[in-house]
Amino acid sequence: MPVIKVIGLGPGAVESITLGTMNILKNASRIYLRTAKHPTVKYLKDEKIQFETYDDMYENAQNFDDVYEKIAEDLVNKEQKFKNIVYAVPGHPLVAEKSVKLLIELCKNSSIDIDIVPAVSFVDAIFESLKIDMIQGIKIIDAFDIKTQILDKRTGIIITQVYNKFIASDVKLQLMEYY
Repeated sequence: MPVIKVIGLGPGAVESITLGTMNILKNASRIYLRTAKHPTVKYLKDEKIQFETYDDMYENAQNFDDVYEKIAEDLVNKEQKFKNIVYAVPGHPLVAEKSVKLLIELCKNSSIDIDIVPAVSFVDAIFESLKIDMIQGIKIIDAFDIKTQILDKRTGIIITQVYNKFIASDVKLQLMEYY
């Protein structure tokens, strides 16, 4: 049965890439990165790992949702053409990675197995940096969804996808209204 391996490149430090991930990358014939704009990509190049990226899709799309849909569709097409491909994303594939969520659905509908390989996420790096235990409670919110979320003063909040001043301003206004 066809299978797409989905791996995470960790939060940015080379030390965060797992041995399993490196073994997969070194033995794969077709590797697709969501983006080359990630600190570990230089390391992959130094290790002579060949890959293609989807960076050009960001320049031609109206929004991220369109980009992620096109990436997922392209990966399914590439799997049907080449077999047993690898898709690599920043962080952990199941943490704030919409392209993987869409890919899982498409694979289910296309009878393609998807193998999610565990990785270190940016959430792990945050907990390490802040020296807190996640058991104390945390809510992770996508900045694009903040208006539809129920915030809770009893837990910490991590807000993702705050990548420009406009989004930061919108998040700030929502948080001011809540608090």
